[in-house]
Amino acid sequence: MDKPLGTLQVDVDDLWVYYESIGRATPPDVAAAAFTQGVPRLLDLFDRYAARATFFVCGRDLPAQAEMVAEMTRRGHEVANHSAAHRNGYARLSRAELRADVLAAHERIAAAAGRPPAGFKAPGFSFNRHLPGVLAELGYRYDSSILPTFYAPLLRLLQRALSGGHVDPTHYGRWVYGFRPLRPFRLQVERLQVTGYGSQVADFAAGESSAAANLQPSTFEHSNLQPLWESPVTTMPLLRLPMHSTFVLSAGRWLFDAGLGLARTRGVPVNYLLHAGDVVDAVADPALASYRFLVQPWAERRPLYEHMLARLSDAYQLVPTQEFVCARP
Repeated sequence: MDKPLGTLQVDVDDLWVYYESIGRATPPDVAAAAFTQGVPRLLDLFDRYAARATFFVCGRDLPAQAEMVAEMTRRGHEVANHSAAHRNGYARLSRAELRADVLAAHERIAAAAGRPPAGFKAPGFSFNRHLPGVLAELGYRYDSSILPTFYAPLLRLLQRALSGGHVDPTHYGRWVYGFRPLRPFRLQVERLQVTGYGSQVADFAAGESSAAANLQPSTFEHSNLQPLWESPVTTMPLLRLPMHSTFVLSAGRWLFDAGLGLARTRGVPVNYLLHAGDVVDAVADPALASYRFLVQPWAERRPLYEHMLARLSDAYQLVPTQEFVCARP
């Protein structure tokens, strides 16, 4: 019997993301470890487990890391948009600011990957209510910015305690997103026709709405907008506990095994999130000690990582997220 489809996502957050997330300036000599160590290791692991994945890349890392982005494409993976510079408080951006940010990264990723990105993920799961309209206008097929968990406020408190008080209040999203589906669902996008302005959209998503504001001439005109999907990062069915790699590397194998077991039992098509930083060599800077996986040797993390990939590839046919969502009825 054919295995159900699942998808792997990799947020290629380099070390500068972790420094800025705790309110520290990035040291000028910091290595681009996510690209020089993390991505090559993941590419080899994905080959071993016959998995094709989606890598979410920030525009700030391009064109410096263009060759590695091209390698992702050459090896059969998808490259998607993770914003221009992983800025905190993404949910607070105005529509104009959001569009400019998405487009800045879009152009750099398209140049490096050889094709325009079809998917987007907001930094820190900071879902912006204008995202559906902006993404539809720019021709995107899906978003993956929603983390369906009730525990976002508790996660912020925990991260604040571990990192010395630095966490944006929109990080992890809103607790009500715990009621969102675990399988891909369509975001509601309504197109408005405005003479001389191409296709503009009003934004409706996750129970929030706003009228289209500050309409600007569009360089991306679509007479028929394609459906925009939300492919939420999988959380544990029923309990809605986050179960992606960041939490498993901190809490242990039981979290992954319990979450995957429930997902399989309940027929949830898994969208499993990894980070390139998960697989880099240990970082010596004590400033990043709140990220336990960054200071632990890779040799100690590897058995758990291989366990996760083996279980996922055994249960699902792992394909890039665009294929995953486009297979929906």
